[in-house]
Amino acid sequence: MQKLEEVKINAYLSPHPLDDDSFLEEEWISWLPGYIKGETEDGLPSYLSDSNIALYVRIENFTVDLFKSALSRMWPLLKEYHYKSLNISIDYSNYKMSSSLAGYQYKYSNPGKGIYFFSVDQKLLSYYSAFIDKKVSSLPEMNLWEHELMHAIDHWNILKASSLAHSNIPLNNLQYYFIKYREEGIANLLDLMDGKINGINSRTKAKEVLANNYAKIKMELSTLEKTDDKIRSEIYSGYDFYEVGPWIMLDLVNEIFSLTDDVSIMEVERKIANGEENSEELKFEIIRHAFLFDTDMFLSRLDNYCEA
Repeated sequence: MQKLEEVKINAYLSPHPLDDDSFLEEEWISWLPGYIKGETEDGLPSYLSDSNIALYVRIENFTVDLFKSALSRMWPLLKEYHYKSLNISIDYSNYKMSSSLAGYQYKYSNPGKGIYFFSVDQKLLSYYSAFIDKKVSSLPEMNLWEHELMHAIDHWNILKASSLAHSNIPLNNLQYYFIKYREEGIANLLDLMDGKINGINSRTKAKEVLANNYAKIKMELSTLEKTDDKIRSEIYSGYDFYEVGPWIMLDLVNEIFSLTDDVSIMEVERKIANGEENSEELKFEIIRHAFLFDTDMFLSRLDNYCEA
């Protein structure tokens, strides 16, 4: 079994300012706190100055340290898998035009070879760089890298569901809309059990919101013969997947634990609602069981939550 300290983590600015083919413009990167503009004494572009190179290293090392901390916490789940390299691309130029904080790049990852790719988007980098430059005193509270590592574990289900996500057939998009509650629900289960999700405070409320949301999206899609990227983007946006999804997964896990006396999901739910702590061991036991509900099994429960 692989040891935690053997896992190789690479974080790198992309495109890297020191790469010959980066074709970097100063304005792309000079927004970073601590970046020094203007040519060096030797007439070199600012992005090649020693002080700015040191800044790149600080950002990359800081990213690795945060990722490593999440990896350590998640190791009870992750130790069963093989890792050759975990690679984190840092998008300082907002090349992807993303409004998110971070991501798991399933298209570029290859679990069979133990190679995984993640990304830090510009919005998160702005938090990191401001923290490094001591302009802010805290970072976002959520389990950000734990969330993305859950997606990595879930790689094959995400890959399988992607064909529905990108289809232009409304029925496929509706199925993926439901599946997305599973994908983000599993990934955000730790946040739920850590007491970091506000708004929804019970499985009952989550099921009500899911049923209403599904009915609304179903109605909207029923009027369309085909969908396009814009329509699909609007359908798959919003925070409900992250807030409602974990409660739905907790409800599904109850199917398993209700057959034994090992775990009381009602007691877990009570503690979450009251801000009480569930043990770390119990949290990971619940997450392990949540992964048993793969995409197909999750879809088979559609009638339990929505009018199909």
